[in-house]
Amino acid sequence: LSNEMSWLDKLKALFNIEVNSPLININVTRNSDNSLRGKGYSIDEEKQRLYVNYDGLPEEKKKKLAEIFRDRVESGGEVFEDKTYILLKDLYDYQKNKCEDKKVLDFFAPLIPKDDYEALEASLYLRKKFSERLDVRKLKEDIRRRFGDRGNNISNLCTAGYFEKFLIQLYNYSREDFKEIYEVIVSKSAMAVFVSSQMSDYEITQDLRRKIDLSKKYGLDFVHIHGIGERNILTVRRWIEENKGSLDFLNKEIFEKEGIIIVELLL
Repeated sequence: LSNEMSWLDKLKALFNIEVNSPLININVTRNSDNSLRGKGYSIDEEKQRLYVNYDGLPEEKKKKLAEIFRDRVESGGEVFEDKTYILLKDLYDYQKNKCEDKKVLDFFAPLIPKDDYEALEASLYLRKKFSERLDVRKLKEDIRRRFGDRGNNISNLCTAGYFEKFLIQLYNYSREDFKEIYEVIVSKSAMAVFVSSQMSDYEITQDLRRKIDLSKKYGLDFVHIHGIGERNILTVRRWIEENKGSLDFLNKEIFEKEGIIIVELLL
């Protein structure tokens, strides 16, 4: 946050502008806009967009602008392309407007690491955009680039509804085991199936077939199957015994304790 403020403060001072958002879109061009020849720049406050004609700037401002960009990159900051800026701006508005996913974020805020929380927040935003039938490939890649494989797992689990359907139930069922099981799920579960009491054997089989096919497609050699409650544990065990031959997997129990089970199916 300090880098962001330093970056913005320098821009605001250089061009004598006031922007309340932590994001600003800067369009720097050369000899392209006669309307900017007077002072070399203009600001669209509504769009939070700064237009700069580099050749129209006084030499002192050119030098300071170059220094700002150089310091920004050297300090580890990023200068995003326009498409990424639009995504970040939309995410900022999503955070600011107390989104409908706030209950989920509030629930997990004190329970998971800060980076995981930020990855979850970005993943909930991705899920919202996906439900609106928008192209989320760029956003998904940004999550992977920023948070690594762990963030990518969080994104996959979030899209599948795991945080609401499984992890909240897990915490309410066994708070003392939550941290250990959460770590197993988030660090390893790229592909997982949560068995609930409402699922039939047919639904479990179809879901696992899809996950097994996807795992093989992406070069993964395992799928996880999760269950909470004695009834679901019995369902998981029975299903494994009945389908081990036809689906061609080996089962390795990762965790079972007081009504919670996680089994890794080795493909």
